[in-house]
Amino acid sequence: MKKYLAMLIALAVCVSLSACVKSNGSSMASSQASSSESSTVSAASSAPNSSGSDTATSADVSFTGKVSAQSTASGKQNTVSSSQPEKAKTVRVVIPEGFTLSQIGDRLEANGVCKKAALLSTANSYNFSYYSLIGKLGSGNQRCYKLEGYLFPDTYEFYENMKPQDALGKMLKNAESRIGSNYRYSGMTVDQIVTLASIIEKESGNVNEMAKVSSVFHNRLKAGMKLQADVTVIYVEKYLKPNLTGDINRYNAYYNTRKCPALPAGAISNPGKAALNAAVNPADTDYYYFAADSSGNYYYAKTYEEHKQNLAKAGIIEGGSMQ
Repeated sequence: MKKYLAMLIALAVCVSLSACVKSNGSSMASSQASSSESSTVSAASSAPNSSGSDTATSADVSFTGKVSAQSTASGKQNTVSSSQPEKAKTVRVVIPEGFTLSQIGDRLEANGVCKKAALLSTANSYNFSYYSLIGKLGSGNQRCYKLEGYLFPDTYEFYENMKPQDALGKMLKNAESRIGSNYRYSGMTVDQIVTLASIIEKESGNVNEMAKVSSVFHNRLKAGMKLQADVTVIYVEKYLKPNLTGDINRYNAYYNTRKCPALPAGAISNPGKAALNAAVNPADTDYYYFAADSSGNYYYAKTYEEHKQNLAKAGIIEGGSMQ
């Protein structure tokens, strides 16, 4: 009997010990799991996201403390998914010498860089004064597009769906190095040189004629004569008025050099290096008139009588060229 009782006691002790071992093992496993989850939450909270922020919002972590498999609204928190955002596409766009802001807007929109309307609006509404050339222009209501003349013609690499101010800034930054303080002419500001160069650019289809064309304009400015450049009238009619609302004639007197006394209120195109060089290095002539025929031949004159004879040679009806 005693032997039987001893066996029962020993059996009871074994069952008790087994229960303790299971209980302790479960407790340890639970503790380890809790520690693991806590570590996961800590890593998610302290690891910097792609924006450079060192914090994670509560939306990034589930109520159990585990990292959520869903991304945040910003898409910047690390997630289960390993996919990366597609790299922005770039397009190469050529901006030719003499293009106007309006023409640049057309070309950028055609290439998917930005909308023309947004570009034109941003050109006037955004503060680009941190570019030294633009900062020196000051403010005034006679100038239609402040940036006209400073969007340097070149081949650019743009992003598709780019912010208009970034696209404009890319061209302005180029102008800072290309124009900067490289062009000087006695008695003229950089803006006046750029404005004159923009007229020379549009009037001279032949680079070899630019210095002579420049001399005509310089001589007329010194004599107090109106420039009477046809291209300024074309600029108003073709590149300003179609983009204006309200009184579309409000810039006529400021840009049409048949009306304004000297240089227009601002550039009428974005001139290239050759036109800028011609503006500050005019040929030494006593010409006050010029005309060009359809074949690209140029005719220069000292007097209006000579000019009328040149118009006849060029096959131009009087009134259709500088008078």
